[in-house]
Amino acid sequence: MRNFYFVVLAAFFLAALLVALFRYRILARRSEEATWEDILKCLIWVDRATIATIALDVIEESGELRPEHDSFCLDPSRIWTLLGGLEGLEILEHNCKVLVDLASYIQRWHPEAVVVAEQLRLNAREIEWHVSRLKGAAQTGNLQASFAAYAQRATVTYYLMTRHVLELYGQASFPRLADLQRAL
Repeated sequence: MRNFYFVVLAAFFLAALLVALFRYRILARRSEEATWEDILKCLIWVDRATIATIALDVIEESGELRPEHDSFCLDPSRIWTLLGGLEGLEILEHNCKVLVDLASYIQRWHPEAVVVAEQLRLNAREIEWHVSRLKGAAQTGNLQASFAAYAQRATVTYYLMTRHVLELYGQASFPRLADLQRAL
C-alpha cells in the first residue's frame, strides 16, 4: 500500500513539473515573439515628475542615498496623493515587468545586457515584495501607517530601474531611444 501512495505522489509531482515546464515554454515563446512596440504598449503611463519627486526626496540624481537623509522628508499623505495610493503602486509593479521585458528584448542583440536584465528582475521582485506588504497592511487596517515607507522605497527602486533601462538602450545605440525616453 505504501508503494501505491508513493507512485501516486510521484506521478502527481511529475505532472506538476510538466505543467510548469509547459507554461514556462509558452511564456518564453510569447516573449521571444513580442516586438519592441508590443512591449512598449504594455507600459501604463505614470507621471515621471511625480516619480522623480518621490525618489529624489531620498536619493541623489546619481542614485546614491542623500547623506543628510535620516527620515523621509515628504509627508506620508503627500506620497499617497502623488502616487495615487495602492493603485498607483500596482501600476508601478506592472510597469516593472515591462521594464524587465524591455531589457530582455535588447539582450537579444547585446548579450552583455543580461546583467542589467537580471538586476531588473531582482528589483521587480523587491517592488512586488513592497506592494504585497502594503496589501497585507491594508487587510489589517494598517495601510496608512505603512504606506510612506514601503511606497517611497518602491518608487525609488522603480525610478532607478527606468534609469538603468534608458542607460542600457543608450549604450546599445538603440534607434528608437527617444520613443523610449518619452514612454518612461
